[in-house]
Amino acid sequence: MENISLDETRGLLGRTDCTLWFDFDSPTEAELAFLEKEVKLHHLTLEDLVKQNQRPKIEAFEGYVYIAIHALVRKNHWEIEPAEVDLMLGSNWVVMVRYGAIPGLVEAHFNERIDNAIARGADFLLYTVVDLVVDGYFPLLDDMEEEIDLLEDRLLEQTDLEDMNRLFSFKRSLVHVRRAVGPQREVFNQLTRHDSPLVRPEHTVYFRDVYDHLLRISDELDSLRDILSGALEVHLSSISNQLNVTMKRLTAWGTIFVIVTAIAGIYGMNFESMPELKWRYGYAFALSLMVVISAGLYFYFKKKDYL
Repeated sequence: MENISLDETRGLLGRTDCTLWFDFDSPTEAELAFLEKEVKLHHLTLEDLVKQNQRPKIEAFEGYVYIAIHALVRKNHWEIEPAEVDLMLGSNWVVMVRYGAIPGLVEAHFNERIDNAIARGADFLLYTVVDLVVDGYFPLLDDMEEEIDLLEDRLLEQTDLEDMNRLFSFKRSLVHVRRAVGPQREVFNQLTRHDSPLVRPEHTVYFRDVYDHLLRISDELDSLRDILSGALEVHLSSISNQLNVTMKRLTAWGTIFVIVTAIAGIYGMNFESMPELKWRYGYAFALSLMVVISAGLYFYFKKKDYL
């Protein structure tokens, strides 16, 4: 892949004997002006390139096709968010606009694959880029699946605030990823239906392969969502069981002390007609009655596994 200046590409646009590859990372005003004047991108496309946050889509314009897809970027140890990648396919050129490093497009073999794809035409070059982006999903999702499995095991043993924060972070990440992957399937489904004259029929099979990868990713996302939902249900059930055990113990101890309090309350009254008030062994009898009843209730509740 030979790097040439933008000025040198002006005479090459529109030719059939070469394929041009443009990769703009956070394009400047001068680069956007070049895309508008020389590549002749529509002002709506330029607006999408600047504003970002586009839903995955494919739009046909005069002389080119605009495609917005999303890569997956790890924000921290357990949170993944989509990052927009804008692609334009012309007769002999492909333009990519991104903001920051994109997983799959920073690998050591990236330039080699681009060099090999350029020789096969612009549509195959486009396939190569989107294939690298989609293939970048798999290692991130594999890491997420491994983390979710470990988190599920920890939730079964004990729960802390950090694990719960991770669980909800995973759920948010899955929502973001599903929003990115779902519409992209329709994008590549259109490319496989021979709807664009810029994609040669012999290359539609490659876009079908990307479409199949997205279907596989969607199934994996559904599986991860079910695992997370199951982990949350297990956690809530565990908390409910712990609460039930605590309530049983409190009820048992409360019953014991209610009896003791009742006995103390009865013999704490100062009515003169109470015969036990002047009984020599009344105090010892009251204490013994409390101990006997409390011990009996204790062993009863212990046998019933309430304590």
